[in-house]
Amino acid sequence: MQTWEVLMADGHRCFNDKSWQDAELYYQHAVEQIQQQWQDKPENEALLMAWISVQHNLAALYEAQDQPYTALRYLTLPHQWMMSLLGGKYVSDTLKALATQAIKVTLVPLLDFSRRHPICESCFDALQISPEWLAEPNATVH
Repeated sequence: MQTWEVLMADGHRCFNDKSWQDAELYYQHAVEQIQQQWQDKPENEALLMAWISVQHNLAALYEAQDQPYTALRYLTLPHQWMMSLLGGKYVSDTLKALATQAIKVTLVPLLDFSRRHPICESCFDALQISPEWLAEPNATVH
């Protein structure tokens, strides 16, 4: 069984070769592997960032195939999940801190996407974007 890192690398290779179906399969299998490992280590930052990264890879894959609605779904999923962690009653402080850091990683690609593909006002409002997240310098984009 391949590791999620190998699956991601294979997905990137297929993406660069425009082998869309193969790239999608590799990325989906990487998601499954990450989620399996994550169940045992929910506060693992590397797994959190890997999960966000593979979601963004899937978004890029669908955008490259001119499927912006599907691409948007893969961009909003990690952002909305980070927002739910921040608001969760039973979420550890460590996980909330990770979610706070991850918000920029999820937010910047969403904003970039919305410049290329306008998002309706109500959908944009649902993203719960805070100006403070945009103000801090050196936003991290993977």
